[in-house]
Amino acid sequence: MRLLYRSIWTIIFFAGMYGTACAGVEDAISSPKIQHPLPDISGDFDMLTIPLKRVQNLFLIEARIDSMEGNFILDTGAPYLVLNKTYFRNGRLQDGVFAYGVSGGGNKVMQTTVDSLQIGALTFTGVSADIVNLGHIEDARGVKILGLLGASLFSELELVIDARQSVLYIYKLDKEGNRIWNGDTLPGPKLSLNLEQVHDILFLEAESGKKKLRFCFDTGAEVNLLSNSVSNKVLEHFVLNGTGALTGTGSNTVGTLRGTLSTLEIQDHTFRDMPFLLTNLSNLQLAYDVLFDGVLGYSLLSEGIVVLNIKKKKLDVYFYTDNE
Repeated sequence: MRLLYRSIWTIIFFAGMYGTACAGVEDAISSPKIQHPLPDISGDFDMLTIPLKRVQNLFLIEARIDSMEGNFILDTGAPYLVLNKTYFRNGRLQDGVFAYGVSGGGNKVMQTTVDSLQIGALTFTGVSADIVNLGHIEDARGVKILGLLGASLFSELELVIDARQSVLYIYKLDKEGNRIWNGDTLPGPKLSLNLEQVHDILFLEAESGKKKLRFCFDTGAEVNLLSNSVSNKVLEHFVLNGTGALTGTGSNTVGTLRGTLSTLEIQDHTFRDMPFLLTNLSNLQLAYDVLFDGVLGYSLLSEGIVVLNIKKKKLDVYFYTDNE
């Protein structure tokens, strides 16, 4: 049986403070031996401005798959394109390949190739994709979701995510990973991080309680997750607010503790009282075939303008000021 090492892209149902569903940190997904070829990229632009639709803490992009147009989740926790089985039914079932996540897994996955994916003037052709059931995301959010836009789609581009303005800027890059067009700058303080890329998943380093931590950076994660196996020195900084449960696409649930980390250091910047769900991440670690300590998503995006350059494996944050 092969495990899938692909994303944290399935929905979380959180019984607790939110009283509803939180998306984006669940079923992980395809063996690194199963390679999805990168699509061809074309388009007459150096920089694109793409509106982001915000549904609670999810960011949606309007895009077109062949003749079908609709909403896609911007999800760097997914390694590539994922399509909703409700609307895309023609695919090849992968024998012995299953999806796994926080609460376990076992869902079968189909794969397909679409002729084109269009985001504004940006066109991807010959795009390999997984087909899974994303109906639970639609039900939880009351919005039609055609799929997820994963990290590898943007491996030759630079993304600038401005959560406050609900806008995404997409830049073309040269062979060295630099912007072709440099007509704008971002003033103000900046956090600049080196990213680690494992099985097409992006990780960054942090620290709490003088213990180093590895977090998955996932733009599709509405809530942060922290492994309950972290050092006691880290847990000393975890302030408990309540309890809850995570439920994936199946019936399995895992318990969580809701709270905040009083301090989380990323490079030379200290984030205070950042919200986390404390839970068992062993299923995700097994699925990814990599040890890590948690997931960072919307909470980081809400701190400032985020610049993601996967080609250079760089993540920059330009912090919002009080008057923005």
